[in-house]
Amino acid sequence: MKKTRTVLTMLLAVAFIAGISSCKKYRKYDDGEVVENTFSGNVDVTSTGSNPAGDFTGEGDTGTYSFVWDNSSDIAELNYDITTSAGSVTFVLKDAKGDEVLNQTRTAGGDDTFSGRSEEGKAGKWLVEITLTDFDGDGSYSLTPIN
Repeated sequence: MKKTRTVLTMLLAVAFIAGISSCKKYRKYDDGEVVENTFSGNVDVTSTGSNPAGDFTGEGDTGTYSFVWDNSSDIAELNYDITTSAGSVTFVLKDAKGDEVLNQTRTAGGDDTFSGRSEEGKAGKWLVEITLTDFDGDGSYSLTPIN
C-alpha cells in the first residue's frame, strides 16, 4: 500500500510539473518578439500588444516568420488579405500550450482574403507562424483576441 501511494504521488508530481512547463512554452519571449525568420522577403509586425498587425511582401521567396503574441483570450480572430501571382501563405496559430488552434492557407488564384476564428486554446503567449512558399506578391494581416 505504501509503495503504491509513493508511485502514485510521484506520477502526480511529474504530471503537475509537465503541465506547468507546457503552459509556459513561449514564456521566455516578449510580446511581438521574433522566434524564427527564414523568409528572404519582407515581413513586419507594425503593431504589437493585444492586436498585432503587419504586412508582407515577396518576389518568389520562401520561408517562415514567427513571433510571440500575448493573447489575453482563449480564442483569436485572424484577418488577412493577399495579392499574389504565385505561391502561397499559411498562417498557423499555436496557443500557450503549443497546441495548433488555427491553420489556414491561401494560394495564388484562390480567394485572396480570409477572416476566421481559431479553435479554443489556452490564453497566454501564442506563437504566430507565417509560412510563405514561392510567394510573389504582398499582403497584410491582423489578429484580435475574442472573448
